[in-house]
Amino acid sequence: MLQGEIVIAGQALKLYFDANHQELQAAVLALFAFVNSVRIVAYVPQILKASRDDNGASAISCLTWGLFLASHLTTILYAAICLGDLIMAAIFMGNAFACIVIVAVTLLRRRAHRREHNPAE
Repeated sequence: MLQGEIVIAGQALKLYFDANHQELQAAVLALFAFVNSVRIVAYVPQILKASRDDNGASAISCLTWGLFLASHLTTILYAAICLGDLIMAAIFMGNAFACIVIVAVTLLRRRAHRREHNPAE
């Protein structure tokens, strides 16, 4: 019963916003584009932290960043194929690229750390 109520409430909200708030929709779209564009810059501290870490970037989770990357890649596909929105796809390409950089830097630091502490390998 709850699922039906959620669907009805969702449809009512969509009708309300579609009919009465085109300005709100434009504002939400602008906010979405802004936040996701600025977020690309927010990756820089994580990249720097991983590249400077003397413990092989042990606090960085490649699984987490890999999942973020997968999420961005599917969003790129959704934006390009389902929405035909190449601007949204481009924004998420920037986010995906930053995730790739974080994972690559982390793996390189881990490799260097292993070589420093296990020279025989």
